[in-house]
Amino acid sequence: MFRLSTVIFTGAILAACAGDAPQDRAEEPAAASGTSEGPVSLLQLSDTQQRGRRLFETICWTCHGSAGRGDGPVALAGAVSAPPNFLTGDYPSLSAADLEWRFRGVLAGADDTHPHMRYITSILESASFLEALAYIPALTYPSEIPGSAIAGSVTYQFRCQPCHGETGRGDGSIADLLEVRPADFTQDTLIARRDWEAIFQRIREGGQSTHSSMPPWGIFFSEDEMWDLVAFISSLRPGVFPSLAEVTSR
Repeated sequence: MFRLSTVIFTGAILAACAGDAPQDRAEEPAAASGTSEGPVSLLQLSDTQQRGRRLFETICWTCHGSAGRGDGPVALAGAVSAPPNFLTGDYPSLSAADLEWRFRGVLAGADDTHPHMRYITSILESASFLEALAYIPALTYPSEIPGSAIAGSVTYQFRCQPCHGETGRGDGSIADLLEVRPADFTQDTLIARRDWEAIFQRIREGGQSTHSSMPPWGIFFSEDEMWDLVAFISSLRPGVFPSLAEVTSR
């Protein structure tokens, strides 16, 4: 009993975001293959997007938020008009060129409630501004889920990776300490079925239904953060989504 309590406590601090019940996992997980696409290949940013990400996370996030939902600290404080949520509406389907066209149109009609927009464009070189716009389609990937895989990857690294492992195969550094093996997302049947709501509920409720030591993450994470995790872990199963490079190069 002491050992079980210790494992549960450890899991509450470090455990991963989903522990599949036996019926929700492939009967015989496929052996690891060097040809399988993992998170590194699927979420690979181009050089332009890398530079855009640095700019976005330095300047743009203050209004737009780290995941682009328009919930940055400046916006939440009411100091500026609410920015758009890039993860909703038609934004996930827009290219960098589409975003530039839209932003230029908004900027042309900006009034005194949008002084920051004119200020930002005045201090940035045109090429740098375009690089920040090129990062936004990457931030909204995958468009099928109301979450950002890139934002989810950060949460995953600190909260899920110790159990589920770097590539989501259930082989994290503390996986062997757990009585119920962490889910292997590369073989997860909920992901294969694209049952996003079920995956979300699994993260929210934790290991209650699977009798694993995974905590109910709904207590600790916001709904947006859980959707970000859904987006990221779903990208870990090969074949579910095209790669980020394929999507953003269209």
